[in-house]
Amino acid sequence: MRNFLAAAVRYSGIFAGLAVVYVLLDFMIDARPPQVQDSYRFRVGELLPDRPGILRQDNLSIVIINRSADTIARLTQASAGLQDPDSKDSHQPGFALNPLRSKHPEWFVSYAIGTHLGCGLEVVEAGLREICSSATYDYAGRARQGGDRFQNLAIPDYTFSDDFKFLTIWP
Repeated sequence: MRNFLAAAVRYSGIFAGLAVVYVLLDFMIDARPPQVQDSYRFRVGELLPDRPGILRQDNLSIVIINRSADTIARLTQASAGLQDPDSKDSHQPGFALNPLRSKHPEWFVSYAIGTHLGCGLEVVEAGLREICSSATYDYAGRARQGGDRFQNLAIPDYTFSDDFKFLTIWP
């Protein structure tokens, strides 16, 4: 019995050591699958004003909205009923630190994942809603007041082509 325990401890130690080496190598070597890319390029196509679209490529889903002048004016004025109107507790690049949370006022781009339970988004009459919770967002991705506390939608690092026909995302 003593020999069995000694062998079990020895093999457990070897297994633990190999696991540590594997984890260290995994962090040192970037062996991403070929479908995971450094950047994603989307063809925007024709978007009607104030009609959100969801673009998908591989495992990445993006919400894009071509906002009208009326919507832009309403979003810049609105702060009542929002959980974080100034986006102080939100994840976004520096260019999105404005009331519209975008690089170009007429275009809104966000990940299509809600921040309450992490489910996908759907388009509803009042804006965007997380499909598995009651979390709702306006057309600037700002979380509306509700029963729970959650963040605004996450904004990726992105650029548009000069004619706004192509969108490049760096996740």
